[in-house]
Amino acid sequence: MILKPRDVGWLLSTVLMLLILNTNAEASPESLKILKRIMNAEEKVAYVGARLIVINTSRGTIAREEAVIHQPPEVHAVTVLPILETGHSLKLSDQESQKSSERNRRDVRRDNRRGDRRRFSLNRKRMTALSQKEVELLAQNYTFALTPADPIAAQETDLVTVSPRFEARPTKRLYLARDTGVILRIEDFDPDGTLRFMSVYTQISFTEEAVKQKLAEWRRDARSPIEKRRRRSQSITLDEAKTVLDGKLIEPTYLPPGFQLLETRYFKHRSETVYLRYTDGMLTFTVFESKGKQGSDRNAERKGVEHLQIQGTDTRHEKRGPTHILQWSISDLNFTVMGELHQDELIKVTESLILAAKE
Repeated sequence: MILKPRDVGWLLSTVLMLLILNTNAEASPESLKILKRIMNAEEKVAYVGARLIVINTSRGTIAREEAVIHQPPEVHAVTVLPILETGHSLKLSDQESQKSSERNRRDVRRDNRRGDRRRFSLNRKRMTALSQKEVELLAQNYTFALTPADPIAAQETDLVTVSPRFEARPTKRLYLARDTGVILRIEDFDPDGTLRFMSVYTQISFTEEAVKQKLAEWRRDARSPIEKRRRRSQSITLDEAKTVLDGKLIEPTYLPPGFQLLETRYFKHRSETVYLRYTDGMLTFTVFESKGKQGSDRNAERKGVEHLQIQGTDTRHEKRGPTHILQWSISDLNFTVMGELHQDELIKVTESLILAAKE
């Protein structure tokens, strides 16, 4: 799979310069320097390697290996490698049932058969795929500290610790190759310090010969090009969103500290739906709004769904991994708020939406 610049959202050098000139004074020069180093590495440094992806969930630990070919400005190819040997692949918790274990094995076999037809859904968004606004917010709401670290894949490294300025936000650790600035290891920690996600290169080469050889092999073995999937949603303005919902678009009057509106999008499924996506640069939460009578909710009685009374409105709450989901209806408007924020923060957002809808 070859991803073009428009697909991965490359930040060009001119954007980086605008960032340096225009970012709010809350962003430290050191943070901006580190961000620029990471992005410049992704834009300029070619490499090939193999990396291990590990995701810790409430149901256990999922792991897989990927081969990566990175040749700027156009190529970033990710191929899923065959499953690791038993005992080195999926290590589920003792509480995981045999049925769930078998289901995980089936899922992995299915993903392996699909090969590079799709990227691993649990991958984290790459730093260079961030928009200028996301980068600005990231630099404003998080601090970046650089210290020497142990070698990774035979490369000397520096550890970048990305710490939140506000409470109940995640922490990220990035291990950079000292000579190139390429990220060799990523660790994502929940606010309580629990490791949620890790990606680490076990092999990597920056030599031109290795990159050319692997790229030629991949192109020779790759199947026919994959057509780009048509996106179900399209970007619209707030004014256009209000038109879609006949002037009834409700915006939250409360936003967690550091969060701003990132984008407004529209899609049509069972009904016309608008969603607003907010971010602090690292975390996001999304507000979905649609019109029409809410049909029978198959999720209402599902295990793990609880009913909360928020500002006099019956609200369904569900937690899927780190993501909290809140759903409710007022008159002919249906709302969903979802994100990886702390539950209390999302409830405050929900309260503000309910009060605004009742005015």
